[in-house]
Amino acid sequence: MNTHYLSFSQSLQKLILINCLSFLFLFCNIININAQNVQVRPRIGLVLSGGGAHGIAHLGVIKVMEEAGLRPDFITGVSMGSIIGGMYSLGYSADSLQKILKSINWKFILSNKIPLNKVIFLEKVHFSNSAVSLPLSLRKVVLPSGLINGQQAENMLSFFAWPAADINDFSKLPIPFLCVATDIINYKIIDLKSGYLPDAIRASFSVPSIFTPLKIDSLLLLDGGLIRNFAASEAKDMGADILIGSYVGFNGYKEDKLQTVSGIMEQIAMFRSLTDFEEEKKKVDVLIKPNTNKLSIFQFDNVDSLINRGYEAALPYKEYFRKLADSLNLIGAQKPIVSILGKKTYTFKKIEITGNKSYSKEQILGVLDIKPGKEVDRKLLTDGIELLYGKAWFDKVKYRVLSRNDSLILEIDCIEKPAAMLYGSVHYDNALQSGLIFEMSIKNLLTQRSVINLGSRIGQYYRVDLNYLQFIDKNQIYGLSASLSSDNVMLPLLELRNEKGEVVSRNFTPGLSINKRIGLNNMMSISANYENLNLLLHYISDAHLKNFSYNYLTATYSYQINSIDNKQFPHRGTILDFSVSTSKLQSAELKTDSSKADFKLNNQGEFSFDRFYTLHGSIDHYFSNSMRLTFSIGGDILYITKSDSVSAQNNFYLLGGIESVYKRSIPLVGFQPNEIPIKKLAEFRTNLDMELFESFHLNFMANIAAAQEANRSAGFSLLTGIGVGAGYMSIIGPIKIGVMYGNYKREEYFNKIKGYISIGYNF
Repeated sequence: MNTHYLSFSQSLQKLILINCLSFLFLFCNIININAQNVQVRPRIGLVLSGGGAHGIAHLGVIKVMEEAGLRPDFITGVSMGSIIGGMYSLGYSADSLQKILKSINWKFILSNKIPLNKVIFLEKVHFSNSAVSLPLSLRKVVLPSGLINGQQAENMLSFFAWPAADINDFSKLPIPFLCVATDIINYKIIDLKSGYLPDAIRASFSVPSIFTPLKIDSLLLLDGGLIRNFAASEAKDMGADILIGSYVGFNGYKEDKLQTVSGIMEQIAMFRSLTDFEEEKKKVDVLIKPNTNKLSIFQFDNVDSLINRGYEAALPYKEYFRKLADSLNLIGAQKPIVSILGKKTYTFKKIEITGNKSYSKEQILGVLDIKPGKEVDRKLLTDGIELLYGKAWFDKVKYRVLSRNDSLILEIDCIEKPAAMLYGSVHYDNALQSGLIFEMSIKNLLTQRSVINLGSRIGQYYRVDLNYLQFIDKNQIYGLSASLSSDNVMLPLLELRNEKGEVVSRNFTPGLSINKRIGLNNMMSISANYENLNLLLHYISDAHLKNFSYNYLTATYSYQINSIDNKQFPHRGTILDFSVSTSKLQSAELKTDSSKADFKLNNQGEFSFDRFYTLHGSIDHYFSNSMRLTFSIGGDILYITKSDSVSAQNNFYLLGGIESVYKRSIPLVGFQPNEIPIKKLAEFRTNLDMELFESFHLNFMANIAAAQEANRSAGFSLLTGIGVGAGYMSIIGPIKIGVMYGNYKREEYFNKIKGYISIGYNF
């Protein structure tokens, strides 16, 4: 029994063991079979070509994909495609990118210029106000390169890419991204997938002959479209299984377009890129080619039209995109985007300055007003960079954020302007006639933080202004200045001792002042001047008068605003000039054909030595709903105390003309420049400017004024004027010509209808 029992027990144990092993084997096989049947979700790659402004059409393609619920897992971009793709990879939606593109002033982005309201007040006099500007060195005059260095483009990219400033591996962006550039030293394709994102995008769209190359490490990079304008291979290498491409690049010319030298040269230049595209397009599953015919590749303002072209081209694929998205979601959920757009500030462990020689790190950081350990947001940093650039210290100044040893480093990269600049142009108008304009600006010549400005108009009616300014703080807000000015201006009609005729005003004024800069566009000054003012008669006087001479001491407080966006034909902004002064005559001199008489406090003669006060305010405000139509309103007020006659006081202003041609000129449409000497005034003026086509303007002007003439003891005259004119922004400066009509009861010597002309820059 026992033996039989043991044998049965052992057999039962073996059977149980065999069954367990069989079950385990079957279970493992089932697991293995199921594992083999699990599918990995295919990943979508979006390939965006270059094509100048046509690249904006990519957003229309992206909009259709969004509406279909299809989001790319990888993005590659070239040139303009790198801008669209790079920004989309950060998490911006197509709609938000459309708003961003429409808000950008492409005129400034695609140039070395910035709006005048971004230029520091003291530099506005030189900015965009000369036909020729040349850097000067001790040895030679240096000619400018003529290429766009990308100042505005790079700052724009840095601003919008700020949320990713601390990400130097583009595969870690919310949507992994790569862009392509061309190394022009070795002429090969460079895949940019790490580093500072704005630098990579800037390199990718550096169109030859327009933008300067961008140096990254040992590479000198230009537009990727020179070799590869459609980066499908790169999207495959990133891990994309399904490729969707949007192509707006050059397609090559047919025989009929190859009859010109320019057409042949463009075909030759793009031959390698075209050949490469033929191979790259074979790798995509869907290729969309928006119809951008008749839209210029340089017209970046056609945002809505270009996006619509892209949307229309992609719309037939919308159902396919929807089904593809549904199929992919059945296989597995797409990895959600991690939002980074909420990043507002960074704290930098260190701030490095590169490229500075004439300006110290302390000066630069003083202007930026940032320091290590302090939280910095993009607006603060962008405003600081604009302030630095607007100071005209640098040809280019930019920032980049670097990651080093788990810390963030802020690098400020500078390319300094020459310390001395020469400006030149020609000018002609009714009042000043012809003249040559020469100006010079020299920085840090005698001391650090000093500026010497020399402006001159050489002609029969001349003007010279020399100013030495020394800033006394590192932020360059407060300054002390010494100035010297001289001018020679024709007054077409002036009454002296009941005689009227042409008189030349010749003046010489040295002075000292304390200045405070308030932001970019405001300046406050307190000054003391010695004024030597002379009136030289250009007619034969019955009383044998030759000239009057006056010597004053004058103290003045002034406050100025200049926030207009463009000095010539502005669209927006305000110009305000307000001053209050007190003056006292120190001595006077009267010359006749045969004698000279001197007058002082103890021998006053007919001259008044009483202290008098002057208040003058001028304002013009410009606003525009579009860049083609601009409306402005403005006016002047003037009040001078104890100004009882011209021969007793020389402190009168001069009314007339379409613009000021003299430091005491007040414009009044309908009248000759400097026609009417006044001592009290209230004027209102308005102007409508229509830019009919590029650089050509049509102006309608009107004004009304109540004025008390300088030789009048009481009462006011009513003056009205209207005018119509044309303007053109030429290579030698603005050209303005027109006719005007003025109504003034006391006018005796001039026609009511007058013409005006002004050619070239002035100062």
